[in-house]
Amino acid sequence: MKPTNRRVPARVGLSLVLIAIVLGPAAASAHATYAGPVGRIAFSDYTTGQIYAVNPDGTGLRQLTHGKPGSVAESASWSPNGKRLIFAFSPTPETPARIWVMGADGRNRHRLSRDAKGFRDLAPSYGPSGRVIVFARCQPGDGVCAIWRMRGDGSHKRHLTPYRTGTREAVDFDPAISPNGKRIAFTRFYAGGIQSRVFVMGIDGRHPRPITPAVLEADAPDWSPSGKLLAFGTNSQRVGSSIFTIKPNGAGLSRVTPDRYPQTAIGPVFSPRADRLAFSDDRRYSDHCCLDLFSVSLDGNRERKVVFGPKSRGVVNPAWGSAPLLRR
Repeated sequence: MKPTNRRVPARVGLSLVLIAIVLGPAAASAHATYAGPVGRIAFSDYTTGQIYAVNPDGTGLRQLTHGKPGSVAESASWSPNGKRLIFAFSPTPETPARIWVMGADGRNRHRLSRDAKGFRDLAPSYGPSGRVIVFARCQPGDGVCAIWRMRGDGSHKRHLTPYRTGTREAVDFDPAISPNGKRIAFTRFYAGGIQSRVFVMGIDGRHPRPITPAVLEADAPDWSPSGKLLAFGTNSQRVGSSIFTIKPNGAGLSRVTPDRYPQTAIGPVFSPRADRLAFSDDRRYSDHCCLDLFSVSLDGNRERKVVFGPKSRGVVNPAWGSAPLLRR
């Protein structure tokens, strides 16, 4: 069983879209943001099935993938040096997603993961060296997902969490490696009757433990560049999500965006300087049809619009990297 896709239209179901918008892998995928100059924000648009990048002030919007109709590219994650993006791509609705890589300008796209017929590879994220990638590998059909890792060239794949089925069914998704390379944060859905919680485990998959209160139904954790905070969204399977931060040990829970129920804020990611968060928000749409890109300071002030309709109406999976800004 997979998490309910309630935040985006069914065409994005390729990624399980473990996000939480109203129609329901992944409009709220996890990342780690690495320290560096403030660069471009990559994101997916579920209305087009393509990946884009934009300057933090909303200028320089560029389309990076150009798949054929019916294809879906999503869940982009920057390499620590800002020169590459990995992402999940399915060329047709019938083709299981695989992990691909491309340059920061969208060129030189090629597939990294090729094996495991029928399985879906989703929500990839680089480690701090750029030589390790973690991702969610989901069983064929409507099967559950587990956390896997591989080298940056797609080789040496191995699982870090088991597939949990039957009475212990759970879905592990949204993996992100800490900036020091020692821990992985991820979302576990449905375990113990809880919709979702953010977990932290060792880089080898040992000792996973929940760090968010069950009542928040947290998902899509993103590490701050220092590794001292994680940002995440709430209400993963319902409308009315908000953005919070928390320390990796579960202390210091802090709200960033206000409760605007039934409107939704999802998928927060830190800036490379750790002074702001980018996130998707549907506040301008009473029917929850669409999502815009915003940024906000960590104290919830100085909110800014970055990308909003009609330029792009389905912004999900933001990832903030250090790729050089485009001049106007």
